[in-house]
Amino acid sequence: MENEMTTEPGDRASQFDVAIVGCGPVGALLANLLKQYGHKVAVLEREPDIFYAPRGMGFDDESTRIMQSAGILDRLKAEGHIYQADLELIDRSGKRLGGFDRRSVGEDLLSGLHGHRHMTLFHQPSLEATLREEFATGENAATAYFNHEVTGITDQGDRVELNCKDRATDEEHSLIAKYVVGCDGARSTVRKTMNVPRIDLKYTKKYLVVDAIVDDPVYFRTMIPQGGYILLDGKEAGVLFKGLHGHVRFDFLQHSETIGQELKTDEDYQKAARDLIRSRGFDPENFRVIRSVSYTFHAGMPSKWRVGRLMVAGDAAHLTPPWSGQGLNMGVRDAANLSFKLNLALRGKSSDRILDTYDEERRPQSLETIQAAVDMGIRMQNTSPLQIGLRNLAYALSRKSKFVNRLLFKNWIRKPSYKSGLLGLQHRLSGGPMFQPWVETAEGKRVRMDDLIGLNFALISTDSPTGPEVRQFVSELGGVVLKLDCDFFDPSETVCKWYDEHRINAVLLRPDRVIYDAGRDGQALCRSLLAELRK
Repeated sequence: MENEMTTEPGDRASQFDVAIVGCGPVGALLANLLKQYGHKVAVLEREPDIFYAPRGMGFDDESTRIMQSAGILDRLKAEGHIYQADLELIDRSGKRLGGFDRRSVGEDLLSGLHGHRHMTLFHQPSLEATLREEFATGENAATAYFNHEVTGITDQGDRVELNCKDRATDEEHSLIAKYVVGCDGARSTVRKTMNVPRIDLKYTKKYLVVDAIVDDPVYFRTMIPQGGYILLDGKEAGVLFKGLHGHVRFDFLQHSETIGQELKTDEDYQKAARDLIRSRGFDPENFRVIRSVSYTFHAGMPSKWRVGRLMVAGDAAHLTPPWSGQGLNMGVRDAANLSFKLNLALRGKSSDRILDTYDEERRPQSLETIQAAVDMGIRMQNTSPLQIGLRNLAYALSRKSKFVNRLLFKNWIRKPSYKSGLLGLQHRLSGGPMFQPWVETAEGKRVRMDDLIGLNFALISTDSPTGPEVRQFVSELGGVVLKLDCDFFDPSETVCKWYDEHRINAVLLRPDRVIYDAGRDGQALCRSLLAELRK
């Protein structure tokens, strides 16, 4: 997929709608989404190949839904790169303190809102390979430049010039893009170019991260428990996940009394990995350690995610400790939010200001999500006997009471609704996600509702909204209009009951599945959206 790059900015071959710097999961997903919208995309990645070890491991239900919208979920399932999992919390001795599974939480919460389970584990190298194959094939394939390092970015007001170097040949190149999105990680070149202050959430902890492969399929299947485990302990706090294709992740606080600080050589790290595996009750002889590194987790973000024609997403936009598993998931939501807004701006359906709402929506929500992870880490690493006792009491109650466990589950990840941005804000549902039910098509086929919508705005109504604004919604925005009991059917009546509960007849849904607004009049919702986009 490596391509030559022209040094002439005026050459059409160097002209792109969007240049994405960084081709991890977030950058690759963004490239796929923009490709589906029909835009010319360049992807620049400094590494020649996909990183060999998984780093991210878990999608939440919303990220899984976004992968569904991007059209790759079924392929990941068919090729065995993902599986649905549960999460358990344990103490130092391995005793179960609490957990989130069907029995203790209920299927309605585990997969009630987005139509997917709350935790889906995946194999990151396979995910990245799939995303790269998808954006590089078919009509309007993205242009990828691997082993190219970006050496300079200049926002010229009406376009951005990027200078980069082929790391294999040292040849220098340049290209022009209307917008640049930095998905280039914690040391982001794009973020540095934006030169904005950082919001520091005052969390810095060093962890030992161990990725190991179990080559014996019988041992992997029978001796490694399914899903994820979080150890709550002041000295040994950490997470353990059983991945796919023999992969197991150990991610533990590098406390001086357990792992030690003097890890300097490869032998030191290999020994620390074996000791960590043994401490969790496994025989290290059954594990082939492919990565053992010290990693310092920080919590924070830049104070702006957009400056002119430059934007950041993923780890370039936010850093979080691992406790709530939201690092990559926040990046997936970034890509879904930003892609449809770039599409509106590039197609002239809205002014450039629509991109300000990306920062306005995503940054406050991510800030609260990171703060929740920081708070969770502090609780899990607590050494106060009183606090530990209160925490264990809460989990003891959760083991006996489904009601209590459901409350703990709801509080596990703070993901508030958007409060401002591209929103109608006339109904309390505005800014939150629309749930995804199973419905039936007119032909009697059972499908998830999103599959009827695609990457479009959608007006979902119990009646037949008409009028010039509805026609404009369809003709100008490519909006989809779905009428209940005509364009789709609701055998379980979940949609009908939800509409009745909120006293509405219509919902206007954005391409990222966030509710623009809801109410009694579908034409009024379309009128509001069209007016908002004209500002």
